[in-house]
Amino acid sequence: MRLLFSAMLSAAVSALGLVPVRAAAQARDATGRMEKLGDGVYAILHDHATLDWPSGTMQWPHSNVGVIVGDDGVLVVDSDYLPSRARADIALIRKVTDKPVKYLVNTHWHGDHTHGNGVYRATFPNLTIVGARANRAFIAVNQGRYPKQLARPSSAQHETLAVLEPILASGRDTSGRMLTPGERKRLGAIVDQLHDEIVEIAKVEIAPPTMLFDDEMELYLGNRRIVLHNWGRGNSPADVTAYVPDARVLFTGDIMVYPVPFTGASYPTLWIDVLEGIERIPVTSIVPGHGAVQHDHTYTRQLRTLMETATLRMDSMFQSGIPRDSAQKLLNLEDLRSTFVRADDAEAAALWEDMIKGQLPERVGQCVAGFDC
Repeated sequence: MRLLFSAMLSAAVSALGLVPVRAAAQARDATGRMEKLGDGVYAILHDHATLDWPSGTMQWPHSNVGVIVGDDGVLVVDSDYLPSRARADIALIRKVTDKPVKYLVNTHWHGDHTHGNGVYRATFPNLTIVGARANRAFIAVNQGRYPKQLARPSSAQHETLAVLEPILASGRDTSGRMLTPGERKRLGAIVDQLHDEIVEIAKVEIAPPTMLFDDEMELYLGNRRIVLHNWGRGNSPADVTAYVPDARVLFTGDIMVYPVPFTGASYPTLWIDVLEGIERIPVTSIVPGHGAVQHDHTYTRQLRTLMETATLRMDSMFQSGIPRDSAQKLLNLEDLRSTFVRADDAEAAALWEDMIKGQLPERVGQCVAGFDC
C-alpha cells in the first residue's frame, strides 16, 4: 500500500517537471510568520506558547500550520495550541486569500495541533474537519479533558505560577540573588504567558473531525488535489500526512519535528517504516509538526537512523540477557547528538535531554520487548 502510494506520487510529479521552491516570507504578526512554499502553499510557524523559567526554552509549543489555497477554497493543516493563536493564523491567511477555509485536517490527536479546531469551525460555518478515524475519539476526549485539568489548582501551570509570582514580586530568585532588569522582564513575560495559557485553554471547544478515513483520502479544492495518508503508529497512534502533488509540499505533523523529535508515547520501531515511506515521496518542502521547514529528505534520513540505531542497540542488549529496566538506563545515543544539537542551541540541548535521553529509551525498550508498540 505504502509503496503504491509513493510510486503514484512520484510518477505524477515527475511528469510535471517541477523544480524546488525555497521558502519566502509572506506575512507575519508578533508571534507568527507565514512562509510561501509554492503557488498557493504556505506554512505558518510560531513562537512558543509558553517558555520555561529560568532556561527560556520551550515549555509548550504551537504546531506548525499548513495553508493550501485552491480554486474554490482553502485547506488548513492543524490548528495550534491556544485558540487566540488560531484566530491570529486566520488573520494571516486572510492576507494571502479571501477564499473560505473549506477543510481543516488534523494530523494527529495532540492538543497543540487541535485546540484551535473550534475557532475554525466558528469562523467558517461550512468547514469540514478531517482526520483519521482512529484519532477522532482521542481528539474529542482530550479537548474535553485538558481544560478541566488545567483549571485545577494542582495543575502544573498553577503550581509554576505559585513559585514564579513571588520571585517576580520580590525581584530575587530562590537563592536570594537580585534579578537583573532583563531577567525580571523575561520572568514577567513568562508569568503573563502562563496566565494567558490558563485563560485560553478554558476556551477550547470539543470539535473533533467529522469527515473520517482509515488509510488514504484525496481532497480537492477545485482542480488542486491534496493526498491524505494515515501511516498508523509512529509518533502517535495514527499519524497523518498531507501532500500537495503539484507543489511537492508535504506536511508531516509530528512524524517529523526539527531539530529534535518528540518521542514521548511514540512507537520507535514502527516509526522506522513510516520514515522509510516518507523518504520515497518527492518533495521541494517538508513542513514538520514543529520547527524549520526542510527542503529535502536529509533530516528524514537522520531521524530514521536515530530510530534504527536505538532499536538495534536495545535489541543487542536484550539478546545479551540485560533486563529491560537496565537496558533502558544503559542505552547511549550520544554519538548521534551532534546531528541534532548545535553547540549554541540551548533549546535543542534541552529537548535532547528530555526526549532522547529521558523518554526514548523506555519507548524503545517497550517496543523491542513487545510490551507496548
